[in-house]
Amino acid sequence: MSLQDTLETDPGQIVSIIDHTNVDPTATEAEIHDLCEAVLEYGFCSAVVVPYHAELASELVGDRANVVAVIGFPYGIQHSNAKRAEVEELLEHVDELDMVLNRTAFANGDDETVVDDVKAVKDAVGEKTLKCIIESPALNRSEIRRAAELVERGGADFVKTAVGYDGPTDPDEVAAIREGIGPDTQIKASGGIDTFEQALEMVAAGATRIGASSGVAIYESTQ
Repeated sequence: MSLQDTLETDPGQIVSIIDHTNVDPTATEAEIHDLCEAVLEYGFCSAVVVPYHAELASELVGDRANVVAVIGFPYGIQHSNAKRAEVEELLEHVDELDMVLNRTAFANGDDETVVDDVKAVKDAVGEKTLKCIIESPALNRSEIRRAAELVERGGADFVKTAVGYDGPTDPDEVAAIREGIGPDTQIKASGGIDTFEQALEMVAAGATRIGASSGVAIYESTQ
């Protein structure tokens, strides 16, 4: 049974693919406590936080859920060595890392730098899961396919749509990513996903993970 079929049969299973997220730069420790409590209460896949909160999130969820930290957030313009250093400081506390590809290099057609940047981070991440954000709402379909191809060449495990600052993700963006990558590379859809119906549309287009700050609302929309 496909993921889409599973979710259509049992919508409550959506929690298993949601990365419940709070990457607000002004998020307080109390809000991260709330985030992690929700992750454990509802059974979400992961708690996604900024690096500052990674250790706290790890303490709160333990081995009961994944902790994800964002890298090179939110524009990906940091030097690869800076991203690697960020990863190395976080590995003790996280299970997965969501990096942002070098958007400046991509905009300038410097594909080699984009690929090398992803490779550098993947080398630091090692066996843990790496997702790479391409900010698909800011790209046309051809650019989305190209970005996805470069991310896959760099060795990331997932192509991720967006950080959410350039508008909501559309299922067509997920479909374009799928066109640019092989079957072994997965897709995380994020950005403006607030209901089960929206999440299901992303899965139908090819996503296997959903990133959302509205994880609880998505689950409750299935009830």
